[in-house]
Amino acid sequence: MTTAVFFDLDLTLLQYTTDFESIFERAVPDAPDGAYERYVSVLLDSFDQLSTDPYYEGFGAVVSEFDVDADPETLTTRHAEAELAATTVPESAHEALVRTASDRPTGILTNGTLEMQRAKLERHDLEAVVDAVVVSNDPDVAARKPDTGIFHAAEASLPADDYVYVGDTYDEDIVGARQAGWDAIHVGTDGPDDDPARVDSVDEAVARILD
Repeated sequence: MTTAVFFDLDLTLLQYTTDFESIFERAVPDAPDGAYERYVSVLLDSFDQLSTDPYYEGFGAVVSEFDVDADPETLTTRHAEAELAATTVPESAHEALVRTASDRPTGILTNGTLEMQRAKLERHDLEAVVDAVVVSNDPDVAARKPDTGIFHAAEASLPADDYVYVGDTYDEDIVGARQAGWDAIHVGTDGPDDDPARVDSVDEAVARILD
């Protein structure tokens, strides 16, 4: 029996050194009042609509509705650079991923855009470690957690007898995985405190899977 292990990316393997509003402010210095809130609203709606470029759409709304002296493409590029610079992968999480990949078929399953999520993986030397990368807003996937479609896309990318998912968000990651028939381990702080699948860290999750 082969068990494949998939990991969430943002806030599971990868952490942020600053908040998202600060990243926005690096892309749009001295942004007018309300610009960030409008950006987030359009961005999240575009993600939900499975857009391939929600960042551009978010900044397009900012440029068209506020006094911002820049074009959406420039702001999108600045934001991508600022977001990547604000990411980090704890050594313990990287080592846990490598340990898993040396023992089981291993993948990344993440909401986001294909370009940005792959840029994060490349920046932190993660993509070469895993066997598959499944991203929600990739047109070939076109399903966002907790939709079971993204988990079925992962199964197609990495065939196995059973699957385990490690993620930080209870409703998206844990509930979504379970609805798809997967086991799941929760490394977040939301959701029920008494869930037996809850652990404190990625390396603890991997120890549970492998040991």
